[in-house]
Amino acid sequence: MSTIVLSNKGAKLMKLCEMRSFKTLDQLLRLAATDSVCPAICMAEGCDHMTDLEPDQDCGYCEACGGNTVTSALVLACLI
Repeated sequence: MSTIVLSNKGAKLMKLCEMRSFKTLDQLLRLAATDSVCPAICMAEGCDHMTDLEPDQDCGYCEACGGNTVTSALVLACLI
């Protein structure tokens, strides 16, 4: 049996899917690519604060931990 280890970006994308009730990453990315705002998540360890930001955001402000660590799903998936 093999073990799959996700990168931090992959784990955060899966967390976004789970918390936004998407069954697949494809569903999340399709929605993100067709709107002026995009689901985003804090990349700080231990913080999973989510919000909607501009699709190209890679250092948005996190209201939970106070860092400039919120990244959009499209940036995490390397589509922007």
